[in-house]
Amino acid sequence: MSRVQSAGAATPIDPSVHQPEESAPPAAQSRRFEPADPDRFDLEDGQPKGAPSGRSGTTNVETGHLTFHGGKVLGSPDVVPVYVGAYWQTLQGKRDRARNDAAMAALVKDPGQTGIWREYRGGPGTTSASKFLASAERDFSKDDVEALVKAQVRSGAFDASDPERIFMLVLPPGATLADGAASSTAGLGGFHGNITAKDGHPVYYAVVVYSQRTGSGVNGIDFTGTPIDNITITESHEITEAVTDPDVGLAIHTGNPQLLGWYDDTTPIRRRDGSAVLDEVGRPIRGKGEIGDIPVLNAELEGDSALGRLPRW
Repeated sequence: MSRVQSAGAATPIDPSVHQPEESAPPAAQSRRFEPADPDRFDLEDGQPKGAPSGRSGTTNVETGHLTFHGGKVLGSPDVVPVYVGAYWQTLQGKRDRARNDAAMAALVKDPGQTGIWREYRGGPGTTSASKFLASAERDFSKDDVEALVKAQVRSGAFDASDPERIFMLVLPPGATLADGAASSTAGLGGFHGNITAKDGHPVYYAVVVYSQRTGSGVNGIDFTGTPIDNITITESHEITEAVTDPDVGLAIHTGNPQLLGWYDDTTPIRRRDGSAVLDEVGRPIRGKGEIGDIPVLNAELEGDSALGRLPRW
């Protein structure tokens, strides 16, 4: 989805929706694209809450099925790391920044990573010089992030002339992030989206938390125990989704599914025992979201202990 948590977006099954073939032109819009609330269902020990007790079932969870909806895919993305907050001017912050700059430069050219992008009509990319933004903010909402990006674009501090540029914002230690009801204090690692420039073209961004475990709990997602490694893992997820589905934010805002690139809105979400996961009104949920959401959701459904207690990506 547009945000990093431990599972993808889900869409109630609508029998009127036809799954498009990859090569087919976009069909006429038959419904409004509305990704389900990612907090709609929870997982407990690899099973969505409410799973029948005493039935472990099979561990073979149905994989996701990405389909091309006719939207944009980035053929030559350019990533600009943007470090937010005074921490990045400290000695350790500068070390973290240098390490992350190098990781991003390697990521956009890595054959393994870009090979996946090519499968979905994307291409290898570049990085531009990183930026530093002073900010006293400690709690960032999605609105805060987008206001910050808009201000930098309007002032000229962010060069938005490249239509495939992605501004990758990295928050400082302790700064929280929220996207609606989702919070970095409850497993949100980041999300991607876009704002609209004055001339009407989309400007892409992603934002990630300085994910770390402290005495008071975890902010973000602690994959490795090392915050800077946690950051690069989250960034790789967000960049890959931005390459293969850059306009998901526009699709959500306008309700137009034809703006989606590669997205799974068809695969039924089923428990390990084969029973369907239902939404709050009792309808089966389908759709595992964007490319990075699918494997994480599947890992949870298969009982991955490392992911079983995390909210969704």
